[in-house]
Amino acid sequence: VSAVAHRIPCQDMPPTLIRTNRFTSSFQGIVDAYGVGRYREVNPAPYTIITFPFLFAVMFGDVGHGLLMFLFALAMVLTENRPAVKAAQNE
Repeated sequence: VSAVAHRIPCQDMPPTLIRTNRFTSSFQGIVDAYGVGRYREVNPAPYTIITFPFLFAVMFGDVGHGLLMFLFALAMVLTENRPAVKAAQNE
């Protein structure tokens, strides 16, 4: 028995699939806040990953503020794998 495939004409655009990992998902969230690109458009998230820290540094030129934010982010990364943090159900 041979397979039979019927092509159904459709006017809908195919959905956009953007693969992310733990690092790129936060930047992809920033990009998605402005809108998701159409099918076969270039994903602007890699450019956001490069330019966002620079633009943030230009807006907030305070070294102390940047250091505090870096230390807080470092503490979050280091405590990420603790059992109490994994058991929490909130984001």
